Amino acid sequence: MSMAAYQLCFAEYVDALKQEILQELEKFQKCLNTTDKESMRKLHEIARSEEIKKHRDFLLSESQKIVNTFFADGFEIEPEKIEPVLIPVENDAQNSIFKTARFTWSLPYTEGYGRRLKFLIFDNHNGKLMGILGLQSPVLGLKARNEYLGLGTGAEKLKVLNRTMDIYTLGAVPPYNFLLGGKLMVLSAVSNEVREAYRRRYEGKTTEIEKNTIDGRLIMLTTTSAYGRSSIYNRVKYKGNLTCIPVGYTEGQGTLFLTSSLCEKVREYLQNKGVKVKSGYGNGPNYKFRLAKALAKQLKLEGIEIELVTHGVQREVYVFPLIKNLHEYVRAPDTTRPDYYDYPFSELANYWKERYCLPRSKRNREWQAWRKEQAWQDIARFL
Repeated sequence: MSMAAYQLCFAEYVDALKQEILQELEKFQKCLNTTDKESMRKLHEIARSEEIKKHRDFLLSESQKIVNTFFADGFEIEPEKIEPVLIPVENDAQNSIFKTARFTWSLPYTEGYGRRLKFLIFDNHNGKLMGILGLQSPVLGLKARNEYLGLGTGAEKLKVLNRTMDIYTLGAVPPYNFLLGGKLMVLSAVSNEVREAYRRRYEGKTTEIEKNTIDGRLIMLTTTSAYGRSSIYNRVKYKGNLTCIPVGYTEGQGTLFLTSSLCEKVREYLQNKGVKVKSGYGNGPNYKFRLAKALAKQLKLEGIEIELVTHGVQREVYVFPLIKNLHEYVRAPDTTRPDYYDYPFSELANYWKERYCLPRSKRNREWQAWRKEQAWQDIARFL
């Protein structure tokens, strides 16, 4: 093949790749015309399906057995005898249970990033899984949180955020979710045991990028709801204190449209255009976000104006104070002693049982009809 013919074929290939990307983006934009939660879940279903297929071997070899062993049928639950226990994930077997539970979410699977802690909440009465809690390093540019706390910039901001974690996954698995198990997961996040697990894991270690020494005193958690305003986080109080405080909404930016397969096509297209976007920890903000911005810039050079990072799906932002004097501490972290709430998990669990679980178990009997094979069937339909 002559050089001219090769260049023509290459140009046609790159153009076809661009058209394929634009077609995928058009489908996504049509979905964004609706704002109800069910439509939002559908936006994530393709990405969830891809993640399930990617982990197919694990799901088939381990997860079905985990569901059969550790998930409950409704008839195995006795609400009056539920005895929640909080278990830090410390080995491969526990991580496999956590991972399997996470695949039951409507949101696509994610491992989290940076500093990470994972917890399982079991019902000690029957040995069945109730839910999971996952923490990761905080996002630096979360505007609503930063404005609520009055966080500045630079070293002082990093000092505070290095004592903070984001909740990247939290929820109850069925049938405990029918008994408002999600409220227990929220309460568990502020427990003394979570703070102690963080201290044991990270006190005295150094951050990977800035090489700062990590203070073992965790002062707060943050999270964002999955789909707009959240019923799980809303009005959860303990001893008169809001467990999680709503502080605003995200700006509706992100990369919902970038499934794994489309992400690879975008990367390939940009690379063929001479645009390289480095991936990996330490190369700046979210890789997909940077990839989307680079694509938008490249398409603009080619005469196509398209918004790729603002999708308009705003999520509510919550702050979980672990200390009573949070604002004072944030203003002067070097001279202020953190005044911690004393929230033993056992007390939080007892409160949840009396306040949420038992009343719900009498009002709504949906939990009794649940069968654990339904959890596996929901995953298996994508395999």
